[in-house]
Amino acid sequence: MQSQLIPPPSLAPPSVAHLPLDKRIELWLELVDESEALLLAGLRAKIGPDGDLQAAYRDWNARRWDEHDRKLVALAENLTRRETQHGR
Repeated sequence: MQSQLIPPPSLAPPSVAHLPLDKRIELWLELVDESEALLLAGLRAKIGPDGDLQAAYRDWNARRWDEHDRKLVALAENLTRRETQHGR
């Protein structure tokens, strides 16, 4: 029985293994640029045509890093708790 969470090989993205490194990097940079364009479009949709896009981006980025920091603190606390439980 196939798992529904793993798509069949026919739906896998094309491999880039045959491409030279410079082309792989070029594709990665395109992906980064497109991701940023989608993020900015989403922020623009939220703030409207007259909103301050740079301020919206700064706010989004600050929230993202705050969340990242909270996750790291929680991870460190969890590791510390486990080490104490196991007598280290």
